[in-house]
Amino acid sequence: MSTPSTILVVDDYADNRTLLSAWLRAKGYQVIEAKDGREGLLQAARTKPDLILMDLAMPVLDGVEATRQIRERHTFLRTPIFAISAYATHDVKADALAAGCNEVFAKPLDLESLLGKIQTTLAHAGTTQVTRKAAASSM
Repeated sequence: MSTPSTILVVDDYADNRTLLSAWLRAKGYQVIEAKDGREGLLQAARTKPDLILMDLAMPVLDGVEATRQIRERHTFLRTPIFAISAYATHDVKADALAAGCNEVFAKPLDLESLLGKIQTTLAHAGTTQVTRKAAASSM
């Protein structure tokens, strides 16, 4: 039996964080929470999540800058980061993608769409990791 994937949820609103985390746990994921971008950076470094859900509008360190800083670390170059924003305008989406986010989801979230994207992304990431390990062992 494989270990469940770990998802880091970064959101400054405790209610949003709690609800999203509870929903993800019910779907079988391990969930780590962070209340702002700075804490998100620390939790990412500490836990090495398989995927990050990053709110964009937060105090202390916003999601765009937190994503930039996460992407600067070699460990996280391939870690999927999904931005979540109540203000998902064209410019906000462009900034998030330029910072290194893989996807941008607008609030209120379509949870089934988000779950589908998480499952597809993590399945692809797992296949890529298995392929890389197999290639490395055949050398």
